[in-house]
Amino acid sequence: MLVPELTVQNPDHAAKVLREVFGFVPDAGLMRRGSQAVRLVVGAPEGHGRIDHIALTVPEMDAALAELLAGGASLDAGVTPNGAELIPEFWDEGLRFVYLSGPETARIELCQRITGAAPEVGHDHIGIPCHDLTRVQTFCEGLGATLTAAVDLARPEGNIPVRFLAFAGGVIELYQPRDAVRSAQGLWSRLLVPGLPAPVEGPEGLILSPL
Repeated sequence: MLVPELTVQNPDHAAKVLREVFGFVPDAGLMRRGSQAVRLVVGAPEGHGRIDHIALTVPEMDAALAELLAGGASLDAGVTPNGAELIPEFWDEGLRFVYLSGPETARIELCQRITGAAPEVGHDHIGIPCHDLTRVQTFCEGLGATLTAAVDLARPEGNIPVRFLAFAGGVIELYQPRDAVRSAQGLWSRLLVPGLPAPVEGPEGLILSPL
């Protein structure tokens, strides 16, 4: 399974937030919640970078969100300040989603499919904004990723192409928003890929390393 690396100034405190607020547990150098694993490293990130967020699938959005907010989580005011929203174009009947502010403001999304919701909390996808989506998609496919869904979201600010790719036992979401230019040295700093023989730097500063 893909493991996103989270670069933070205080890994001990970040681990505490993941454990006590988001329900992750330490396991062999990783933090795990169901099928989602995260590795914490120390550094000086520059905000939200090339990898924007991780997304956890939840069985029921309202219950999951209420539990996390009661446990100390907060909404990401820059994305979903009013709580859960709906993307009707995704999957069969739409997807409910909400962004939360994780350790040192790292984004953690919750997702619930309207039909076919997952039975338990776990990995849904890793979100990567792209300036040139086609170029990043071609790079990922060259490493073995396969396209599973393609949706173009028509929005007032313009069309937003979104591509979901199965990759190394997980899912990456590539999307091309208007503000896709990001620092490569962000909070979610790189992807750790099982079976990758050596580190690879892709387009737009996307870094993949062996797990």
